[in-house]
Amino acid sequence: MKYRTCLTTLLYSFLLGLILPASAQNSLQHQKDSLRHALEHAEGIDKLQIYNKLYYIYMAEAGDDQKMDTLMTLFEQAEAEAIRQGDTQMQGMVYGNRIISYINRSEHDKVIEKAPAYLDFYIRHDLWKFYYQIHMQLITAYNLKGDYELAAAEAGKMYTRARERKDKAGMATALYATGIIYNLQRRPKEEEDCFRESISLLWEVSGYDNILTQSYAFLCVSLRAQARYDELLQLVPEYEKAIARFEKATGRVQPEARGNLYVALMNTYIDIKEYDKAGIYLSKLEGSVNNSMSKFELLRAKALILQSRGDYRTALAVIDSAVIQVQESAFNLNAVRKIKMEILARAGRNDEAFSLLDEIIAANDSINNVEVNARFDELRTQYEVEKHIAEKERNFHYFLFALGICLVLVLLLAGVFYYNRIISTKNRKLYERIKEQDRLAEELSRMAQACESTASSEVLPQTSDIAATVEQHRLVARLREYLLSGDNLSNAEMNRDEIISALGTNKNLLTDAVRAVTGNSPMEYMRMLKLDEARKMLDHHPELTIEAIAFSCGFNIPSTFYRLFRKQYGISPAEYRKQANKL
Repeated sequence: MKYRTCLTTLLYSFLLGLILPASAQNSLQHQKDSLRHALEHAEGIDKLQIYNKLYYIYMAEAGDDQKMDTLMTLFEQAEAEAIRQGDTQMQGMVYGNRIISYINRSEHDKVIEKAPAYLDFYIRHDLWKFYYQIHMQLITAYNLKGDYELAAAEAGKMYTRARERKDKAGMATALYATGIIYNLQRRPKEEEDCFRESISLLWEVSGYDNILTQSYAFLCVSLRAQARYDELLQLVPEYEKAIARFEKATGRVQPEARGNLYVALMNTYIDIKEYDKAGIYLSKLEGSVNNSMSKFELLRAKALILQSRGDYRTALAVIDSAVIQVQESAFNLNAVRKIKMEILARAGRNDEAFSLLDEIIAANDSINNVEVNARFDELRTQYEVEKHIAEKERNFHYFLFALGICLVLVLLLAGVFYYNRIISTKNRKLYERIKEQDRLAEELSRMAQACESTASSEVLPQTSDIAATVEQHRLVARLREYLLSGDNLSNAEMNRDEIISALGTNKNLLTDAVRAVTGNSPMEYMRMLKLDEARKMLDHHPELTIEAIAFSCGFNIPSTFYRLFRKQYGISPAEYRKQANKL
């Protein structure tokens, strides 16, 4: 078992959720729109579960930086909803999936930055299973960066907290994490001690059978590295019992766990030259391992077993097929030559064996490549000359045709340029008109504030109509202040009753005041306010995607936001941002 492969297996064993498989773009967009529609009507735990489904779709697309921005916005909204409902379990799940998203993008520094605060949250709310899982991700991030000392320090913290709680599962998980660190540092004795202690604790708890079987696999690696083959073989009954418990708990066969056992036994019997027994486990593994590295290791083992039986011809064929079938990056060519040389020597083909020995000695000597490179250069020169002659003959025939195509393209490009210039001029004028309206609105607001200040400082006779008008303006001002405070503007679920209650008024007074001051209904005024806030964010937050801005301003369906924005301002959000960036 390769060290990097071991760590990758560890990483994916601790994922908090399953990422939905990527499908056709239209299908994904339909799912997204359906879920956003459902969000508008959902409440309570149903709403949180819809958020989960929605961000799982985006997690599958997190390789795209813009989709990652949207995913982070969804996490923030789901977190805010979980906090509003007081659901710490769902809040913890959001944090966990955020860490998984960073891990999947290999953003290990982000994991290291965010994880400590999340771990504190899990401790405060007694979410210990989440705690152990995310602490494992933090340790994994340090391991992948090569910071083994920091990884070990985190594993020590995990163990200390678990021991204080007398939590055997947590202590075993921490020991398992420590054993992984020793495995990466090639320290088999310390690795062995950690996995033995982890196994001892895991037999006393339930629900951690996957870690138990993985611990046995690592323990076998450690014993084999120390050439303690008898102890490894004595461990097999326990290992098989752990796999049986795992399969009983899950209700299905666990081929990966059994495969790890068979690999350990096959390699052990090859090491001690009991090839017939190694052949038994090779037969069990053949056809069940798909990755290139494992395929090469199986072919290598098969060649060694055939050699031990005197079937040199088949052994040579197998080792040659390993070189042909498996990518060169998956094995060491000199290691293959060494096995082949041993087979040839046993078969009495000494000249061929010595020839391979020469190849091994000269494998890294660049002198052997001089003649090959010279011949290659000669052939390449000849090919280039012949190609040039043929192209020269063809080019004359293509010239007039290419010239005609170029003229057509020039005309098309000129037309496109002219059209884009007209559109750009139109959009610029619209943008300037919008900014002029902003300036006039700000001036009008200052004048109104000044008049109100003057009126409040002087004793003037007021009729009931004037007093009512002033009160309506104040009510609308309070409504605006309420909507722009906190996360109210982004809350698509906020209804009129909540607003009325917060303002201490009633439906009729609010409706009359908004119509008198703005000429619109309260809902229309809220929509205009959301669009105005989105427009300001387009001006001042170029780092946010348009989709993320739409979500933050309460538009759960981006297509609706695009339509309303164009209807309100006569320009699309993308074109508005483009004009803003030019200034």
